Amino acid sequence: MVKYNIPRRVAKRLKTLGKLISATRRERGFTQTELAERAGTSRPTINRIESGNPNVVWGTVMTVCWLLDLPTDPDLMDAVRRAELLSATNVKKRARGLQELDDDF
Repeated sequence: MVKYNIPRRVAKRLKTLGKLISATRRERGFTQTELAERAGTSRPTINRIESGNPNVVWGTVMTVCWLLDLPTDPDLMDAVRRAELLSATNVKKRARGLQELDDDF
């Protein structure tokens, strides 16, 4: 079986779209599970979309974009809005398991 490698520009565009989907989902207060339920798919599929995985069914990607009111082509989005969302994806994710420090010695 011959493996097909997608062009770098396409891979980059998929990554950008995934970041936009992730940022918009978070902005609207949806978890991946909630978005998956609305889109009629699974949480791992939403994760793959947000990661820019090229092996997701196109209809599912279109449905997710429709639910979030996003264009499927990142270049068709308002440049300022796109920059805002992409900058939100660069914010460090919340730390897990933080405990309050005990400074009593």
